[in-house]
Amino acid sequence: MNDQRPSPRASRAAIERLRGMVDVDPSRYQARRVALERILETFDRHGYRPIETPVVEPTELFLRKSGGERVAQMYAFHYRDREIALRPEHTASVLRMYADSMQREPLPLRLSYAGPVFRYEKPQAGRTRQFTEVGCELLGAEGPVADAEVIHLALEGLRAAGVEGRLVLGHIGIVLDFLNRLPLRQRARDWLVWSMERLRKGQEVDLEAALAGLVAGDPLASIFTEMSDTLHDIPPDRLEGWILAVLREVGVQVQGGTRTPEEIVAGLIAKMNRQSDAADVRRAFDFVRELAAIQGPPGEVLPAVRALTRRHGLHDEPIARLEEVLDLLAAYGHAVDTIELSLGLGRGLHYYTGMLFEIYAPDRPGLQLCGGGRYDDLAQMLGTRQPLPACGFSYGLERVVEVAGITAEPPAPEVLVVPSSSAASAAAIRVSERLRAEGRRVEIDVRGRSVHASRKYALRRGIAEVMVVDETGGVTVEPASRHEGTVAATEGDDD
Repeated sequence: MNDQRPSPRASRAAIERLRGMVDVDPSRYQARRVALERILETFDRHGYRPIETPVVEPTELFLRKSGGERVAQMYAFHYRDREIALRPEHTASVLRMYADSMQREPLPLRLSYAGPVFRYEKPQAGRTRQFTEVGCELLGAEGPVADAEVIHLALEGLRAAGVEGRLVLGHIGIVLDFLNRLPLRQRARDWLVWSMERLRKGQEVDLEAALAGLVAGDPLASIFTEMSDTLHDIPPDRLEGWILAVLREVGVQVQGGTRTPEEIVAGLIAKMNRQSDAADVRRAFDFVRELAAIQGPPGEVLPAVRALTRRHGLHDEPIARLEEVLDLLAAYGHAVDTIELSLGLGRGLHYYTGMLFEIYAPDRPGLQLCGGGRYDDLAQMLGTRQPLPACGFSYGLERVVEVAGITAEPPAPEVLVVPSSSAASAAAIRVSERLRAEGRRVEIDVRGRSVHASRKYALRRGIAEVMVVDETGGVTVEPASRHEGTVAATEGDDD
């Protein structure tokens, strides 16, 4: 019989960590723990209750209103006839949980969370494919007071961790108001919002290269759209019959399975009405480019954006909302003149409906620590019975720890209990448990070291006290440093 087992040499091959993933040693874990406890304590003082959602969710949950970039970053796969994904963010999961089991809760609902998320991004400094997302969601509250609370809490959480963040504030409502007035397809709208974010950051956007994909549609719809001047002269009640006659005249087969020719032509007319015209896309792009350039302190930005909206006949509600939020942030004690307004802020996710904000490291302008905003439509898209106004934010915990410069070591045990012999092990266990019941941190030697070797180990671990226990339960207490001086750190010291 042929033995298929791997050779001992093959079985010893190292298994490498996946690219973009990070191991966390005790020191780094403790630093994260310190930061997380400070942040969660801040959330708790503001009435936010912690929840936890699954790491694995239906892929559809994150597809309904995510931006194209976020979709491309998902760890999604087919498993046993289901499409599932590792969560790339928490907000959709929190609202899915609300729709599942929390719709009877009194509003507003203040929730917090902390847990791993996964995004298939290019690994680089400060960016890994798994990281800890920490954040809050305020559900069931609309208006500037709710917006200001969320922004204030985001700043306070960072302050508790030791970071004075730089706030950038915007409002998606201005660009949405402009886009809603044009007959743009959703694909064109999404691209324009994506472009706005890139333009805000000073990056190049090639409009002409993108146009073909933004305005291309059904070939027949395109043909009839080009004949728009002629079609405008045809009464709406006769347009369907006219198009059908033209198609039959030129030999086009108008048949589509279960659909009648009339239904096919009606769909064609609908596509013609929806089709994005290149002129509309260019007009929208010019507006987006102008809006993205308006950024700076409130005293300069507010007059400029108000002039822009008046020139285009847009509503001024988003500007009024921003002014109210700024006043309320001042009431919280934040210096309004240090806040940057950026009307080109888009955040890359398509579910935002109002206020948006990001917080950056104070001495590293491009390092984002936090992002959030208002998303009043998302809950109903995910299955709630009624619309649910909502806003929230999240941090990347690892970045916060890095910027705060938090370093911490797990507290060392206070006592090392050493059995004087193998026969003294039971007595040593009883002594260890008694000390732990008193609230002390205790290790017990489980390698059968000599007392001398145990002292050397205790010094290396930072344990101050060694207790030697004999078979009768008698205890001899000695400082770990007794007769030792400096002990060299040697690997596997078991003498």
